[in-house]
Amino acid sequence: MAKSRVDLLTELAPDVERLYNRHLEAPRLWFPHEQINWGEGESFNERPWSPEDYPLGEGVRSSIYVNLLTEDNLPYYTSSILAHAPVGHPIHDWSCQWTMEENRHSMVMRDWVHISRCINPTLLEEGRRVQMAKGEVPHPATFADLIAYVSFQERATQIAHRNTGAKLPKDDKIGRNVLGLIAGDETKHYLFYRDLTLAAFAIDPSAMMIAVSKQVSTFAMPGTGIPSFTRHAVRIAKEGIYGLGQYLGDVLNPVLGIWDVEHLKGLNKEAESARLDLVNVKAKIAESVERMAHKASLIKSSLTPTR
Repeated sequence: MAKSRVDLLTELAPDVERLYNRHLEAPRLWFPHEQINWGEGESFNERPWSPEDYPLGEGVRSSIYVNLLTEDNLPYYTSSILAHAPVGHPIHDWSCQWTMEENRHSMVMRDWVHISRCINPTLLEEGRRVQMAKGEVPHPATFADLIAYVSFQERATQIAHRNTGAKLPKDDKIGRNVLGLIAGDETKHYLFYRDLTLAAFAIDPSAMMIAVSKQVSTFAMPGTGIPSFTRHAVRIAKEGIYGLGQYLGDVLNPVLGIWDVEHLKGLNKEAESARLDLVNVKAKIAESVERMAHKASLIKSSLTPTR
């Protein structure tokens, strides 16, 4: 029989403390205000924003927009996480630490966006108002669902920030540094949740297999409450920043490989069925990625001039 939410939380407490202490032993002490060249700023009242202020591909601009608004939505993510983090349990202390570190991401991104003029500030603020008025975030049903989802989410966010930074103009050292710092934080947060989920597999492999299978089949990048999210997501994928290919190659394959889900033993009947579902979903994603790659190759070949 799978352990209850309380049982899993209780038995994981030593692992939460261990991983939290590991996190604190390697702090990333950076300050948002030190990352920006404030002398480069100009008044939007005196000189209204124009796309020519910071020439950028649509997909990259969409990625900056979506990533920043996702970071803005932190209060709702914290609320969702704290619903599974009782006061007095070390997961509550970790969640507060996580919130404190995550909060600086929207600060430094917005400062850089406004100074560099890479995004229309009016569009950005209108998007923030819509996004935060909705408060739309995932609400995992159980603690097992939560740590499985956040493991994937933190890894995906790390990849999205890293790949966006790589697409910025090479002379924008500040922007590249800002997104690199955020990606570094996301990496540490991912490692915490990835290894906590690994510890949970050792305690209750069946409950975790069911949770992981469910999260893989329903996973979507955060930000679905953002205006025109689907349109932005398509642009971001076409730019090669984050799409189904990155989800498979950079998120699913490495994370599931570390958890070794295909070789777990001691699963109950429901968990074995969930593992089969997981394998099938992953295979379908791989087929879709292969089809898209083949289609892109055909389009590229048709556009290549013949001699």
